[in-house]
Amino acid sequence: MKYPLAAVSKLLEVFGEDLGGGYDIGCKFKTTLAGSSIGPCTKLMHHTCLVGAFHGHAHSRICQLSHLTTYVEGLGIEDLETCEHIFSKSNALASATHYVSVFHRQQAITTYFQHNDDFETYANLSKYYLMSCFSGTNSRAGEFLYNNYKQALDILSDGEHVLPGLMQDLGVTDVVTFEMWLKEEKSYLEGLQCKPEEETVTMEYWQRLVKLNTSK
Repeated sequence: MKYPLAAVSKLLEVFGEDLGGGYDIGCKFKTTLAGSSIGPCTKLMHHTCLVGAFHGHAHSRICQLSHLTTYVEGLGIEDLETCEHIFSKSNALASATHYVSVFHRQQAITTYFQHNDDFETYANLSKYYLMSCFSGTNSRAGEFLYNNYKQALDILSDGEHVLPGLMQDLGVTDVVTFEMWLKEEKSYLEGLQCKPEEETVTMEYWQRLVKLNTSK
């Protein structure tokens, strides 16, 4: 937990209020963060702990309703899995560094990320080159933001055509109903004091069958 605590502290110092941070175990980290020395500061500055789209679906439903990026207004198409994208891309280094010495392995990894930062990461986030993309020039720089912008427009356009038909099939007249359903589901899950009796009895019966089979 030391690294994310330090990261949150620095982010609040640099960017200020109303931040949301994605972490594989953001639900558990929220408790740790609240009890840390910067806990009062994060509460005062309205910091929100979230779970990335890739990892969130492995968490419980109640956790997803509270922390999954899909249900957090304002995140847009951000999945909060930047590290996973980078790790996946850097896997291409494995075949080239598998049998080399420790020094050359570290050298290759360092060179790779320096090149990635200089010629891809910073260029993709460059405002100047982003403008050149919109003007139709033949540059790859600004591609990340440009593609995200196009994807967002496509999603909005598709939603205008798909959503009315979906709402009609479900008998929904107002999009607010979807938000109400999420709140009702969360309230129901939070109100569960124990597992349903039928589910508990079923599991106990199954476990006894397993034990019976083992004893035989």
